[in-house]
Amino acid sequence: MFPYRGARAGGRWPWVTLGLIALNVAVYIYLLHVGPDASDALFHKGGAVPAKLSQFRLFSFNSLKLLATMFSSLFLHLGWLHLMGNMWFLWVFGEDLEDDLGHFRFLGFYLFTGFFAVIFHILAAGNISAPLIGASGAIAGVLGGYLARFPRGPIKTLFLFRLRWETIEVPAYVWLGVWLALQFWGLKNGGAVAWVAHLGGFFTGLLTVSLFTSLKPAPAVNKPAVKKKRQPAKRKKK
Repeated sequence: MFPYRGARAGGRWPWVTLGLIALNVAVYIYLLHVGPDASDALFHKGGAVPAKLSQFRLFSFNSLKLLATMFSSLFLHLGWLHLMGNMWFLWVFGEDLEDDLGHFRFLGFYLFTGFFAVIFHILAAGNISAPLIGASGAIAGVLGGYLARFPRGPIKTLFLFRLRWETIEVPAYVWLGVWLALQFWGLKNGGAVAWVAHLGGFFTGLLTVSLFTSLKPAPAVNKPAVKKKRQPAKRKKK
């Protein structure tokens, strides 16, 4: 099964989502251009290094540079699979959420959840000197926000049935439930993936997305209209 698009509620063009995808792709192409040695140096310079960030002190220029890495790390990716996986989920779920929040609120929400994803990673691995890179913490926040706003939103999904690709609509809570289960599984089994950053970003988005919305309730996404039963006309008495 392969999710490929949500169902936009209002049809607003997702400029921020597309811009974030374009910027991430452009940075990755630049890294390919400069070569592996320069890329590795940039990962350590622009990535979020927990061992350094755990020693953060206010009112110093060096601390401001460290703070900047908590955002620059969101645009660095190691390999095209890392990049494409993140950008695909950003497209599928970011388009709807941007349509709901509005362009500027969505961008603020994206950076906000990405920042707190890094915070959670530092709390869990404050002594690690390996840099944290990738947009997955911020995108996890988008997934959490999507679940809060559109739990039953239909996600258009391709699946292979009898050697043919078919399209079905799977509720968002099913896909996001599977994603969340995989994060807890990864956290239990370890590995080089920043699982705590994913979970921190997700729950930050889930719990704080209401701070970035207008006061209106979440719109219904592709909710079928209910037709009223037509009443027979009453005859007038002569």
